[in-house]
Amino acid sequence: MSAWPHRTAVMSLLGWLLFSSAATFPLIAVEPVEKEDEVRPQPTTEALLVHLADGAYQFCTEPDPLDWRDGAGVCLNFVKQGTTFQGYYGYPHSNSFVCLRGQLSEDWLQGEGLVLAWAGQTWPEIPQEEFIWDTEGRLYLSQGEIVHSEKSDEGWVCWILFRQARLNLEGLYRYATPRMVSPTQLCDWQFN
Repeated sequence: MSAWPHRTAVMSLLGWLLFSSAATFPLIAVEPVEKEDEVRPQPTTEALLVHLADGAYQFCTEPDPLDWRDGAGVCLNFVKQGTTFQGYYGYPHSNSFVCLRGQLSEDWLQGEGLVLAWAGQTWPEIPQEEFIWDTEGRLYLSQGEIVHSEKSDEGWVCWILFRQARLNLEGLYRYATPRMVSPTQLCDWQFN
């Protein structure tokens, strides 16, 4: 007698057991295996920010979209030197941003904020008490005052300096290189 019919019978029995057990026992969900060259972006931690080398950086609330956009979510573009920084925080492809400068402290940036109130944007009252600037609840500003204003073709443009600015950096994504406009091109601190 040949071993072939015996092997076929055993394989059929194993197949039947496998399929019948799947019908009576729930299947276990298995996480997909990542390829070695595929790295999922992870939010930063405060330890990484403290130990950054001096240089230019971009961090955003969303991972790098890897397309034509300069960033996703709300972003911080800044230059770090020692524990000091100068940069801006805002929404890519908009004129909604706040220039920031000050000190790195754990997972916070603390210092001053400068807002340009373009013609058509109104600030009925410049806040003195702390308020949250962004919908994500990361940037806190207080002690504001108009430090300069000038007339443009569209109306008045005002520079509003907030003497207190605090930005929570916890959980932001670090981009490989800054993609947004340099802070030196965007932020003019000459009026304070």
